[in-house]
Amino acid sequence: MIFEQVVLHNFGVYRGEHRIDLDVTAERPIVLIGALNGSGKTTFLDAMQLALYGKSARCSGRERVGYPEYLDSMINRDASPHQGAGVEFAFRARANGQDTHIRISRTWQKRGDSIKENLEVYRDGEHDLVASERWVEFVEDFMPSQIADLFFFDGEKIEALADPQRSATLLRVGIHSLLGIDLVESLLRSLQQVERKRKTDTASESDKSILQTIESQRNEMRQSLELNVLKRASIQNELDGVEKKEALVMAEFKRLGGDLLMQRDRLISDQLHYQTKKIALEDELRMLAAGALPLMIPTKSLDVAVSKAMKARQNGNIDILKVEAESRDADIEKFIKTLGVGRDTLLKLRSHLRADREHRYQAADQTSAISEEILNQFSHEATQAMARVAMHALKSLSDVDEHLAAVERNLAAVPANTEVAQVQQEMEICRADRAKFQAVVILLDSEIATIRNNLERLQAKAEREAERLGEQLTRDEVSRRVINHSSRAREVLANFRDRLLANNLQRLEHSILKCFQRLIRKRSLVHGISIDTESFQISVTNLSGQLVPAHRLSAGERQLLAVATLWALAHASGRYLPAVIDTPLSRLDSKHRGTLVQNYFPTASHQVILLSTDEEVVGTYQEQLRPFVGRHYLIEHDELANTSRFVDSYFPSAFAEMNV
Repeated sequence: MIFEQVVLHNFGVYRGEHRIDLDVTAERPIVLIGALNGSGKTTFLDAMQLALYGKSARCSGRERVGYPEYLDSMINRDASPHQGAGVEFAFRARANGQDTHIRISRTWQKRGDSIKENLEVYRDGEHDLVASERWVEFVEDFMPSQIADLFFFDGEKIEALADPQRSATLLRVGIHSLLGIDLVESLLRSLQQVERKRKTDTASESDKSILQTIESQRNEMRQSLELNVLKRASIQNELDGVEKKEALVMAEFKRLGGDLLMQRDRLISDQLHYQTKKIALEDELRMLAAGALPLMIPTKSLDVAVSKAMKARQNGNIDILKVEAESRDADIEKFIKTLGVGRDTLLKLRSHLRADREHRYQAADQTSAISEEILNQFSHEATQAMARVAMHALKSLSDVDEHLAAVERNLAAVPANTEVAQVQQEMEICRADRAKFQAVVILLDSEIATIRNNLERLQAKAEREAERLGEQLTRDEVSRRVINHSSRAREVLANFRDRLLANNLQRLEHSILKCFQRLIRKRSLVHGISIDTESFQISVTNLSGQLVPAHRLSAGERQLLAVATLWALAHASGRYLPAVIDTPLSRLDSKHRGTLVQNYFPTASHQVILLSTDEEVVGTYQEQLRPFVGRHYLIEHDELANTSRFVDSYFPSAFAEMNV
């Protein structure tokens, strides 16, 4: 199947008629469409789905309005009411060994308070009346609505499917639809109803009353379950919308400095703390400066001064020793004299002792002595310790100044309450709404679980009653045979369903593994894929054969696993359908974007329609895709004409590269 052309007529932001050719070749299978947010990108996607599926289309904004109201809202507001709006969608598909060209034209006009819709289908240029009247059935032959999500998806859906619970739901729905298991289970339920009806028809009035009461209760519970499931889905959509709005409001709140406003009291406390610490450090440095610290600046002069002071102190000690020596020498002379030594010898001895004293106790330049306490302040150890204290104090003061400057900058950036009051109020409203919707979701989940439990109990009760009645039917041979054959048929169908599911799950596991290994950089991380047959949750098997649940992977790896799952399911469908991907890289980090661009987009399908913002497929990524791009468009909004339009171009910087 190849999408050939889309025609928009007064549809949404597209005033007048706009024709977009989408045909591609096998060598260049990609149609690259660039658009800024709000220019009409999503509207273009809605047009394709609306043309195909009508009221069953999963268009944006359909959750809260009925189909007629939605069609009314999509008529361009500048178009004349009698003109209405319309979408045409042309594609070719293979049928009976040859290509068939199909063109769908869906138009509608507002007449009074109602909407009149018209659908025409053309096959190979000829109006096909049967297909026009029964298109809801015909479209299932080309692109079944139940598997459309495998081929129409966006970055937000990829991010959502990175949640293991949501990916399990997708797998359950996708596998059941692709394999026809839904049909098998519907047949099983029908056979059970046949058995119950047969048993009821031959039962007494009192037994019929019991079975009818049980069946009535089950019908009421099914209706209640369906309503609660729909209500839960609606509330979940509301919750998703509130969470998105809250994220936007929070971003605006931070942009205005609201996060600093919330921290103002702490910032003021930090400011006081650092100011006090700064004063204490400055006082410590003043005390050091008032002491011996300044004398350490001229280091050489200080060394000379200390040396002289030490010598002066030594001189004081020499004088004392000299006096002691003179006294000792006098005693020696007296002793020698008593021995009767001659005068000449005595004079020579006295001269020798005097010369010896002068030699031994020669004094340096006379300098006034300095006390030992003062000299100790200038010892090597003391000066080193003083230097360490001073350096630590200076470094601490520098750190305090840096922290104080940062705190004061943040305080200066704190906005006034009036500047963020409105945004803060919106944020509080969003939080309150989110809490309210979350509470409702929890309550509905509890009610749904309770209803399902009650349904299971009623089912068991109905089966017990039917079994009891079945024992009374031996006189009714026809009923007995019908019930017996139906029971055997249900057993065969249940066995067929289980074996079909098991066999195809193995093939799907292998397909997901191949796709995942093509996308992931660390291929050695994944050795196998396992899908639980009950919960449908995916686990990864590492090289050691150990199961690694999907939630243990990184966020980027889970998103790639979600893409691999969509890719594998699309292959498993056996249908060669185009892939339409909106904002494909918006929710991925830069590390994993290149993997998708190189390994997924060029081979995702035989025709790939990518819708990108100016922050996604541009620059290097666009250059990598260039060999595979068959067509490119840029959606621009013309303010003068008040319409969006498609131009044969792309974002300027990337377009320049494309035409090199």
